[in-house]
Amino acid sequence: MKKWLADYRIESRLQFPADAPSVKIQIGDAEVTVSNASQGDLPNESLAAQIVVLADDINAAEKLALTKIKEVLHLLSFTTGSGFQISRKRFVMDWSPGVEIREQFAYGHDDQTDRWPDLKEEYFLTVQEIDQTPHVNKLRTALRWYAAATRSMVPEDQFQYFWFVLELLAEFTKGKELVADKCQVCHGDLYCPKCAAVSRHRPFPKQAIEDLLKRINVAPERQRDLFRIRNGIMHGDTREEIEADIQKQSPKFEISHAVDFIGQSAYIALFNSFGIKQSQTGNMVFGAPDSFVSKIAAFKAHMMIGMHGDPNNPLLENVVLPEITAIRTDAAGIPIEIKPP
Repeated sequence: MKKWLADYRIESRLQFPADAPSVKIQIGDAEVTVSNASQGDLPNESLAAQIVVLADDINAAEKLALTKIKEVLHLLSFTTGSGFQISRKRFVMDWSPGVEIREQFAYGHDDQTDRWPDLKEEYFLTVQEIDQTPHVNKLRTALRWYAAATRSMVPEDQFQYFWFVLELLAEFTKGKELVADKCQVCHGDLYCPKCAAVSRHRPFPKQAIEDLLKRINVAPERQRDLFRIRNGIMHGDTREEIEADIQKQSPKFEISHAVDFIGQSAYIALFNSFGIKQSQTGNMVFGAPDSFVSKIAAFKAHMMIGMHGDPNNPLLENVVLPEITAIRTDAAGIPIEIKPP
């Protein structure tokens, strides 16, 4: 196996005291070094992190290093009580001693922040109308989770937040009628011989959610997938494991598709719960994003590159890192001029 070095920048409220030396720890076969970010890094980046891993090739190294650094940051969040997340990947590079020309992935990022001039007065007037609906105060918590989902950058978190919306609305809207327990094989009503009757009770949370999804016309097979994703997230399955399982029935499935679907479902369920009168809807305006999932353009160059210094003792300061710049173009491939805000 070869040695590989991966370099990241980390966003956090915490940083080391000024002029503090870097910290180095051993995590299994991996070696992690963390220091304060430099003045040349982005304003939101407080830390620089490097990890050395063992892998057969650069693709395996890229995946392993990213997994390991995330595990370290999760543990660091636990030990400090503060948040840490990767701001950007900078490079993955062959770190084996004695190599003259080294294999490298160098990453570039589209750091331009998009702002869309689509905010209208009508949205605020709609807010004013909804705030006067009969059930709005009982729906404040569901609205908080909906808002959290729309601003989250992690698809699994978005899915879970939208699911919280559905859970709350299912409890809020469920009726008083009793429901029967179902057979796990045929899904028929369960009969108790001792009582000589079908066992009935108020809907359990899962049954209430199923009923809510049925009321907004979510097909049974789609409900199955939503519950599979929710259970997978809660039980610790990775995104890749969840996607691989659902792709057995839907080969093109991605977690982002589920986030958009459950987001739309949460929106419909919320709208139905406010008690908006038909006469009010003509004065209301609602936006519909192309996707709830945030997409940040990132790209990499695969190259063979030399570095300064002694090849038998590679040092971070001797790495040659090319600058990779994104050039936005229109559909015809003509560069778009980005005007400063």
